[in-house]
Amino acid sequence: MRIRCSLRIVAFTAPAVLAAAPRVARGQGFGLNDIGSCAVARAYATTGAPCRDASTIYWNPGAAATLPGLSVYAGGDIISVMGGFTADTTLHHTAANVPTLFVPSAFVNYGMQLGARRASVGVGAYVPYGLTSQWPASFPGRFEAQTASLRTIYVQPNLAIEIIPGVFSIGGGPVIGHSDVVLDQALDLSAVPVPGAFGATFGQFGVAQGTAFGLAKLSGSATAYGFSAGALLRPGHDFQIGGRFLSALAFHYDNATARFQQLPTGLVLAANNAFQLPAGTPVDAVLASEFSDTGTLRRQGVSTRIVHPLQAEAGIAYTGMPQTTLDVDYAYIGYQSFQNLPVIFSGPAATAGLSRTLLEDYTSSWSLRGSAEHIFGETEHGIAARAGFSYISTPAPQETVTPLLPDMNRYNLSGGLGFPVARKLTLDVAYLHVFTAGRRGRLSERTDSSETAAELNSGFYTLAADVFTASLRLHL
Repeated sequence: MRIRCSLRIVAFTAPAVLAAAPRVARGQGFGLNDIGSCAVARAYATTGAPCRDASTIYWNPGAAATLPGLSVYAGGDIISVMGGFTADTTLHHTAANVPTLFVPSAFVNYGMQLGARRASVGVGAYVPYGLTSQWPASFPGRFEAQTASLRTIYVQPNLAIEIIPGVFSIGGGPVIGHSDVVLDQALDLSAVPVPGAFGATFGQFGVAQGTAFGLAKLSGSATAYGFSAGALLRPGHDFQIGGRFLSALAFHYDNATARFQQLPTGLVLAANNAFQLPAGTPVDAVLASEFSDTGTLRRQGVSTRIVHPLQAEAGIAYTGMPQTTLDVDYAYIGYQSFQNLPVIFSGPAATAGLSRTLLEDYTSSWSLRGSAEHIFGETEHGIAARAGFSYISTPAPQETVTPLLPDMNRYNLSGGLGFPVARKLTLDVAYLHVFTAGRRGRLSERTDSSETAAELNSGFYTLAADVFTASLRLHL
């Protein structure tokens, strides 16, 4: 039989589910800087003194003009994320089970001589934003997020030219981004209203909090457009100054879809229940019609908008020591554009008036990066030893630390080598470790701007990561 409380069920579950879906995209955790093994080895301090490979199309588009001939750079990163949550009341620790990630990138650049000036054309494909988080089915925060992933791929054509030969070059071009987002989230039966009970929930009738009766599976994709620009200045023999800018890209996930899967609870109705059904009737049977093709928890559409923030970075490098480069960069990431998040339904939830705007209240983020590189042997054919350190501030306020991304300040320590494997071919390898101090956070949704971290946060999150990367560089 059809339950008259169907829209009430959606009213308590669907908004929370879809509210969490877009929040995959947030914080430094969704900004990936692991683009090119040389840059990873230098802890991303490469804008003032870009690596001599085609990944400079991303790190400093203007410096691409200084690369001679055909340059190809391709590789990938293996990212292992470790984390967990310890509850205040029970001290129970739940470890995240995030799968190991592989993030590829590829760049091609062709340098040419235009009279006294050098110039180049090229293109890069890379992943500047992405995230995967995953928790076991027993995790108490699974109703906020159980599995989530975001991957955004940018394709960036680039044109660079020397304005003053050997001194000043600029470059840039359009950016085309494609983004995919996925979220699985459990639905809590205890929060669902019982029909005819004047707003009382299943929890008030004895159903334990954290009783999962369904799983929401959300997915969507979008395409957006922006631009990139950069410049490299050599004011003297021993110094270089570089800057780059990557514009914000606004992704409209207008074709996102919500699918709902029923999970067995094993519960039965007591005598004199609000459904007026015989005692012993399985609750799962009562709810089953809601998951049918005509039920309220059927497949339906939803849309939202996520702005992938702008990036601005400037660096200064010292090259006065033989075969050695020192670089210090400062990066700014404009996460303050992520203040509110609209969630617009196009199915039964829209009829119930459940479209809403979610509160994020992010601030901008900044990063300080430093690196050193020394080449043993010939400049073009020697072995390069690299090391770096960087600090990244979190844009997430203390009220917005959740299972999707328990974001916190991060410290990166890295190192790597580059060595020739053939006359025109070089292999770069690197390792980077992400350190954090941990941070308090919450398991449930924030519903009002007046709610404070003291009211919301119920435990302590930890987070760390290892990045292993390798890339091949071909110069012809």
